[in-house]
Parts: sequence; structure tokens; C-alpha cells
Amino acid sequence: MSWILLTAALALWALPAQGAVAVPAPPAIGPSPAPMDPGSLERSFDLDTALAVALKNDTRLLSAEQDRIIAGQRLTEAKLVFLPEFGVQASVTKFSALYPFAASPELGSRLVFPAGSVFNPSGSENIFSGRGYMNFPVYEGGRSVNTLRMAQAALKQAHSNYETAKMDVVQAVKEAFSRLLMAQERLSATTEMVSEAQRMAAALSLSPWDRIEAESLGERSRQWAAQALREVNLRRLDFLKALNLELETPFRIGGRLEPQSVDVDPQKAALWAMELRPELQAETFKAQMDALAVSLASSRRYPTLFLAGDYEVTDQHWPLRNNNWDIGAGIKLPLTYDLFTKLRQKTAEQRQGQLKRAALQDQVRLEVRQACDQLAHWKLEAGLRYQQYRSISAIYEKAAPAAAASLSKLKALMTVIEMRLSYLDSVTESTLARARLERAVGRDLAP
Repeated sequence: MSWILLTAALALWALPAQGAVAVPAPPAIGPSPAPMDPGSLERSFDLDTALAVALKNDTRLLSAEQDRIIAGQRLTEAKLVFLPEFGVQASVTKFSALYPFAASPELGSRLVFPAGSVFNPSGSENIFSGRGYMNFPVYEGGRSVNTLRMAQAALKQAHSNYETAKMDVVQAVKEAFSRLLMAQERLSATTEMVSEAQRMAAALSLSPWDRIEAESLGERSRQWAAQALREVNLRRLDFLKALNLELETPFRIGGRLEPQSVDVDPQKAALWAMELRPELQAETFKAQMDALAVSLASSRRYPTLFLAGDYEVTDQHWPLRNNNWDIGAGIKLPLTYDLFTKLRQKTAEQRQGQLKRAALQDQVRLEVRQACDQLAHWKLEAGLRYQQYRSISAIYEKAAPAAAASLSKLKALMTVIEMRLSYLDSVTESTLARARLERAVGRDLAP
């Protein structure tokens, strides 16, 4: 009876979809074989749910989000530079002077005179003052404008870095999800057949030499099942790590492994990548920042024009009756020794950026080409392996019911198991190849 159920299951698995090569829906995937606390709440994931959880929990993505916030605040700071600086200051000074001296700059650098002198006849040793001031740079050789443009480019670069981190997270989750599905399918395929293979090996009446071979085949099937169970446990840990969840979290996943039928022109995919890859966009913004850095280094030789003014009330007694005010314009011309060294440094950094961008473009084209080749290879390989598995499975199903247990029949069963596992491997690799191609291109591919 068990043999009839086994062959029926193989027949159901072997049914193809119309058109392109497809793998049928696997059996419902149950809870993890790892032991779980009966009181704990088991979580259920499909691919979309897993992606949503990973995008909320991944530390790289959260850190990139903080980089965007930081870049936004730096842009605000760069805009505020164009506003005049205003301030107020109040001070109370007590002194004891034997001869005239100037107070510290923090107190306004006022001249203080001894008590009873011509300029301090009242003998007061207190000074009260209040002051308001304004400073507004009118022209700085383009430094403020270039700083603003650099902050804008840095914000765009932060957005691109965020998209890069997001794409890395999506690819990692897709790979972890597909590998776990494959591991569970392998476990399902091996555990259903290992008992039949071992039972058949034990029931055979064979010579000692054939018995050794039969026991070896039964042991190999057991090792396949043990390896499949170990693979499931490892892939579960990888999946939890990709979602940044606690490693003891009980969960189960649901989904289907299907050969990928998408066709992509490598040249068109390379053009998509040149336009959509956030890493290349980030390097474009980095090029703008390098050019602005050169301009900033050059602007150090230009003078600064500014307006300044202040209004002050001061006296040695309340109320404060004496007031002073001033307003003026000034120019500052920096005389620096490292002007040309700084300019050469920024020019060299700009050249480094150009070389890095060229290397990155070559790397992106290579990744796209390799991903296209991998997808085409595993798409073809999955179809061929499916046809071979279907052919061998059909022969076995037709001959098995009427054939008595024998060493040849056991070998045939092991071949069916091996072809099934080989087909599952090809389906998984085609799924991973598509995920890598989508990452290389920078966009999802239509089915």
C-alpha cells in the first residue's frame, strides 16, 4: 500500500504546467522540524511578508535611513549660512583698577579706569552693558553657494545609498527564502522515499556481495534524509538572520519553487543597469561633490566682503544712559600657504573618483552579463532535468507494481530519488539566478 501511495505522489509531482517548464506546487510546508515551545506563537511567512519584516528590521537599512536624516539636516545648515547672523550680549563687570586697562574680549574689551580718575570720577567699580550685533557676509567667493550644492548632492547620494541597502536586503531575503523552500522540498522528497528504500533493502534475499550493495544503497538514502534535515535547520537560521529576528523564533514559510521562464536581452539589461543601479547614481552625485570640492579649494583665494554692525548701551550705574552704535563694511583677503596644495589634493581626489566610477561601470556590466548567463543556463538545465526526471519516473511507475523486490529495483528507486533532488537543485538555482539578475539590473523583471 505504501508503495502505491509513493508512486502516486511521484506521478502528481511529475505533472508539468502548460507552456514553459514548471514545477508543480509542493505539499503544504508544515512547521520547522526543530522543536518549539508549545506555548509560543508560530509566525507564518510568504515572500512578501518576509520582505516587509526585513525592510523594517535590517540594521543596514536603518543606518542608511539615519544617513538620509543627517544629510537633510546638513542641507538645512548650508541654507542657513545665507542668512545674517544676529546676537545679543549682556554683561556685568566688577573691577579694581590701579591703572587703566582693557577688559577681556568676552566683556567687550572696554577700557577700565581707576576710581577717582578723570574718566571715573564717581569711583564706581561696576560696569553694566547690553549689546546687539549683526554680521552678514555679502560675498565669499562662491564658498557658501558651493557648500549648498555639495549638501544637495550629498543628500541625493544618501538617498541612493539607501536604495542600494534596500536592494541588498531584498536580494538576501529572496535567496534565504528560496534556499529554505528548496531545503524543505528536499527533506520532503527524501523522507518519503528513505523508508521505502530501507524496507526494500532489508526484504531482499541476496548473496553476501549483493547484500553489501543493497545495505549501502539503503544507508545512502538515510544519509540523504539526514543531510536534508540538517540543511533545513541551517537554512532556517539563515532566514531568521536575513529578517533580523531572534534565532529562537518559531515560524513556517509557504511558497512554490518554479523554474524561471523570463527572457532578458543582456544588452538591454546592461542599459537598464546603467540607468537604474543606485550605486552608479551615488557615484554620479559623488562626481558632483568632487567638482564642487575643487571649486571650494579654488575659492579660498577670493576675498570675503561683509557687513557688520552693533548697538550697545553701557554705564556704571542704572539706568544705562550711554549708548553707542556702529555699522560698516569690510573685506578680508586670506593669505594662505597651502592654497595650491589643497587645490592639487582635491583635483587628485576628483580623478580618483572618475577612475572608481569607470571601474564600477565595468563591474556592473560584468555582473549583468554573468547573471544573464546564469539564468539562461539554469532555465535550460531545469527543463532538461525535468524531462529526464519525468521520463525515468514514468518508466519506474509503469514497471514497479508488477516487479518483485530486487537489487535492480532498489537501484532504480535510488535513481528516481537522485533525479528528483537534482531537479529541485536546478529549480532553486534558476530562482536564485533571477534574484541576482534583478539585483544586477536594479529592477524587478516581469514574468
